[in-house]
Amino acid sequence: MLLVAALSILAAWGANSAHAQPSALRVDVTAVIGVLAPLFWPGRAATSSRTQLRVVAWSAAAAASAAIALLVHPAQRWGAVASTCLMLMAILVLSHAAAAALERRWNAPSAAAGSARELAGRAVAGALAALGTLPFWFGPAAEALSARHPGLIDIVVAISPVTHLAVASGNDLLHNPWLYEHSNLALLPVSYPGLGTLAWCYGSACALLAIAVLASHRPRRAASPLPTDPIQEQSR
Repeated sequence: MLLVAALSILAAWGANSAHAQPSALRVDVTAVIGVLAPLFWPGRAATSSRTQLRVVAWSAAAAASAAIALLVHPAQRWGAVASTCLMLMAILVLSHAAAAALERRWNAPSAAAGSARELAGRAVAGALAALGTLPFWFGPAAEALSARHPGLIDIVVAISPVTHLAVASGNDLLHNPWLYEHSNLALLPVSYPGLGTLAWCYGSACALLAIAVLASHRPRRAASPLPTDPIQEQSR
């Protein structure tokens, strides 16, 4: 269902046209699937360990769906597709972990079974869409503030997950024809984050997430019993 929904959106968008660059197509496919994947989030499992496995498995399934959609195109290269889909999986692992945390927080005993899961998926999908389009809707404000804060434009571009997908795919995002016409940031000097920096950041975030999960599973030390009075024990 995820793959069918993504292909329908991409077909209506015209992303599969013959004039599309292979690198731009990789960004389009992975960005659409990345936003849609939390909407199909299957929900938390019965235990925390199974929930962790579900987060990784569903993120890998979404990345594999993107790879399938891309590899049917004859102009796509295996290495570039693998790099872009691995970046997508890293983004989705953190996104689905956030969805699981929100679902746990919003899940009340009196609530419907799927209400918290659906609400969490929608919230995460909305956050991904907002962050992905951040360079475009925040671009004018970033340009106005760049005189006092010179590095603000680079920060705005670096925060966007779409930028991360573009870096992994080898695409100059802001100089694509459509974005060049509709984004004022394309006319400004912008530095993309390096692929090694992004890999280190996502790796560190996943490692911190794993440490937090392991710390939450650590059994708490039982409180030592209070010393009893032998005279009171004999009287009982």
